[in-house]
Amino acid sequence: MELPPKTFLDSNLITQVKEANNFDFIRFFLAYSVMFNHFSTLTDTDPFWIVSGGFRVKGFFIISGFLVMFSFLRSPDIYVFFRKRIQRIMPAYALVIGLCFLLGICLTSLPVSEFLTSAKSYQYLLSNLLTLNFLCPDLPGVFENNPMQAMNGSLWTIKVELMLYMTVPIIYWLLKKYNKFACLFLIYILSFIYSTTCNYLADTTHNAFYDFMKRQFPGQMMYFCSGIIILQYFSLFRKYMKYIFPISILLFIFRDVTPLQVFEPIALASIIISVAYSFKWLHFFNKMGNFSYGIFLLHFPIIQTFIHFGLDKYSLILTLALTTIICTYLGNLSWKYIEKPCLYKPRKA
Repeated sequence: MELPPKTFLDSNLITQVKEANNFDFIRFFLAYSVMFNHFSTLTDTDPFWIVSGGFRVKGFFIISGFLVMFSFLRSPDIYVFFRKRIQRIMPAYALVIGLCFLLGICLTSLPVSEFLTSAKSYQYLLSNLLTLNFLCPDLPGVFENNPMQAMNGSLWTIKVELMLYMTVPIIYWLLKKYNKFACLFLIYILSFIYSTTCNYLADTTHNAFYDFMKRQFPGQMMYFCSGIIILQYFSLFRKYMKYIFPISILLFIFRDVTPLQVFEPIALASIIISVAYSFKWLHFFNKMGNFSYGIFLLHFPIIQTFIHFGLDKYSLILTLALTTIICTYLGNLSWKYIEKPCLYKPRKA
């Protein structure tokens, strides 16, 4: 696809977006929120964390829409763009798949020889490396007595994230060729219609397939698109942020009211981006390193392993504390030795 040379960005907008922000804090908050909510689900205990539901993953998609589109607009080179994204996502992801496989060898109830010769073991490796986790979420003989047998229930989002990345050059081309507000509005509304339809079918037929489809790429597009919308009108957003923020909070609180449901994605995006450019005292998180992705990838099999050995029956608090400490430590190691060294580095002239 040949892209027009004109760019949306001017130096003032670039300066505004690159201003010191709290995206690292938000990523940590969302990653730990995912971990705490999965802890409640997997241990079959009442939720204790303040953030529940799909808010956590939606937040990640909003941040991606804002920052990933900004990155592409600054340098609209398709090859470089996808290389950056793959080098950011896949090394740690592939490592976690391999570690889960090794963990399976150690924990399977089957003889190791039977585990290693089982077709399902290699189906797990192949389908998960291809990000098609739903095809084979568990390994033979592993976590059989756990409430859930999946090795890593967080990984479904990676497929969706990569599909959202694929839309970026297409959206860029559409915004250049047509009215940008009309394009973004249409994408947003079509995604909302898809999600609402899936939700209706799930409620009326009680078929889990529709709930599964609701969480896939088209349904998450409205959150990704919301981040892009705010980026496209960022100067106006910053100018009126003190008014947009409280209105967005109200819209999000009353998001279940039928006429207001359509505003939920853009309201959530407005809240997240407002927090990102407020509260300067949160900037110290920027010095910690971006290891939230490692926490997101690693927490699920760690919790499953503790449940396998019955630690949660002995002490939920101890299990949660160990999960948090180990995930934080391993996430930091992943960032320092896997993710950061694999980041795309442009060739020096």
